[in-house]
Amino acid sequence: MPRYLLAFESTHAAMAANKALAAVNPAVIPTPRAITASCGMTLRFEAEGAAAARALAVAVPETRGLAALYADQAGEYVLLEKL
Repeated sequence: MPRYLLAFESTHAAMAANKALAAVNPAVIPTPRAITASCGMTLRFEAEGAAAARALAVAVPETRGLAALYADQAGEYVLLEKL
């Protein structure tokens, strides 16, 4: 299953998203160096595809304006959308 990353500008948004996305078992990881986000926290999770990952991400109100969604393609991170 494809992996996705949510990188945050705020620790509060990261923690709220971690709680809200508990059903998909997100892993809290340090933000990879290839991605710039000011708080340094990123959630890694699996989803059926980019549309499913986006739906999960936008369902968390705290991510709006404070997160970016990336696809993890064998360690290369492709920006899908700033939320």
